[in-house]
Amino acid sequence: MAACLPRGWLPSLLAVVLLSLRSPAMAPELVTSQDAALLEEVREDILCFSRSFEDLTCFWDEEEEASGMSHFYYWYSRDVPTACAVSTQRREAGGTRHVCAFPSQDVRLFTQLHVLVLDAATNQTRHQRELSVDVVRYSAVSPAGTPHGTAWDPGKQHTGDRDPPTHLSSSTHPPTAGGAAASPRAGQGLVQADTWVVLQHLRPGVRYHIQARTKPDGTSMDGVWGPWSQAVAAETPHSSGDIGLCCSTPDLQHMRCEWSWDPAEHSSSHELFYQETPRGAGIREDMWQRCQEASVGMQGAHTCTFQPSNDSAVAVLVNVTRPHVLPRLSYFKEPFWLHQAVLTEAPQLVEAAVAQGQLSLQWLPPLEELAEQLDYQVRYAAESSPGWKVLQVPRAARGEVLDLRPGARYRAQVRARAGGPRYQGSWSAWSKPVVVDASADAGWIIPSVTVLPLVFAGALLGLRCTFPSLYSSVKQRLWPPVPDLHRALGSFLHDGGKQGQAFYKQPPEEAVLPCLLEVLPAPPGALTPPTPEPAAGRPLPRAGAPSTDIANQSYLLVSGWEPRGPP
Repeated sequence: MAACLPRGWLPSLLAVVLLSLRSPAMAPELVTSQDAALLEEVREDILCFSRSFEDLTCFWDEEEEASGMSHFYYWYSRDVPTACAVSTQRREAGGTRHVCAFPSQDVRLFTQLHVLVLDAATNQTRHQRELSVDVVRYSAVSPAGTPHGTAWDPGKQHTGDRDPPTHLSSSTHPPTAGGAAASPRAGQGLVQADTWVVLQHLRPGVRYHIQARTKPDGTSMDGVWGPWSQAVAAETPHSSGDIGLCCSTPDLQHMRCEWSWDPAEHSSSHELFYQETPRGAGIREDMWQRCQEASVGMQGAHTCTFQPSNDSAVAVLVNVTRPHVLPRLSYFKEPFWLHQAVLTEAPQLVEAAVAQGQLSLQWLPPLEELAEQLDYQVRYAAESSPGWKVLQVPRAARGEVLDLRPGARYRAQVRARAGGPRYQGSWSAWSKPVVVDASADAGWIIPSVTVLPLVFAGALLGLRCTFPSLYSSVKQRLWPPVPDLHRALGSFLHDGGKQGQAFYKQPPEEAVLPCLLEVLPAPPGALTPPTPEPAAGRPLPRAGAPSTDIANQSYLLVSGWEPRGPP
């Protein structure tokens, strides 16, 4: 093989090796195309930027090769100008880029810096600028805290007020402003951030690609927007309504969450996580807690009970893992308060009595603590009726009286709902029904006697207006016409009058007027008339013989007597 090599190859090889050792390694670009793109909006001939407030790089571009060399000088106020060793690099779009990298000891904050570019041949000023290092900074975002995988991970995510948020993390230091963009429906938002940012109003069940960038907020320091971070993918949780996720408290202490799943997927595993945010507290990490008291019922019904704080908003997340199926599904329920999710047990009916056509119901409140803030509804129906009559009962009532139709059997139920100024919730289940018989009694007779004549009169009036002939027939049957006495007895009265004139008309007896005088016999010895002498030829009456002569009897006249009865 050596015989095939040309003569003198060894000295040539040594020369190449020596030249390669003496030539310096190609230095990395001091200004990248990304750096230049971030400063495109800056309207200055000399562009400067700092990545960490401890470095400073300035550069300027020339479209064509300059006729001569240029010198770059910089100085701070009251300092002597210092020359910078300028390096040159080719631009991708053509032309030349001249770069000055400042030594770290010459980087000062909050101090006015002057930079100047002079033509080496003519000593004329070509470019100049005044700036401060603290207003030209930019930094890149490291998305180390973005959502893990394609589903939401409890303990690593934050929650928003209405819609499921996405958590982003950056490597900037305060004070910093951050921007984020998400797709689909790409958009940008400016938020104040430290090491996290929350994206709100995202659609549920959508896979988003997210990027972030930062810049100083301009209060104490300023700068330009840094580059966008690498895009990360995250899928927002599905809506809780997709699985019928409902949470409520029956006793103001425990929270009971229920959801349904396809019973055919019995091998899928379900986990419920909840997060509490105290009133007035900000969003914090590592607040997700796993619900331990979980159970599975019939027809794919899942239940989990936990005990949150009364003064905290609660957010709920359900993760469903299916074997051999990716990704994991998540369902998110927006934060809610314990006192806004009250669902009590059904009230207990303790009395149902029927009297005088009325049903009197009495019940006990399902939760005595909320007795004054519970609304009630009563429904009742006859067995022959297809529907229910629902009656709204005043708040905090414990009984109601219903009017029933006599002779029918009725069913009645009651339910409750928290509707006070503080506690709200949903209607409870209906109580166990009570069945009562409404027997006819005197209470229904009086209305019937009053109503029936009115109904009968109304029917006759309607019959008269609608069928006059039929009305006349009915009227004749019910009320036959009274015969005319003058016509029927006219001849009799006329003949009788003539015959009556022949008879003697005896005058009526005069009425006996009461007498105001009463004649009473005088008591013995009261009046003793003198004994008359017998007349000649007439004998005297014998002793003890009754006298027939009125003159021989004595009487008293008493005045003032009135009759005691009508004359």
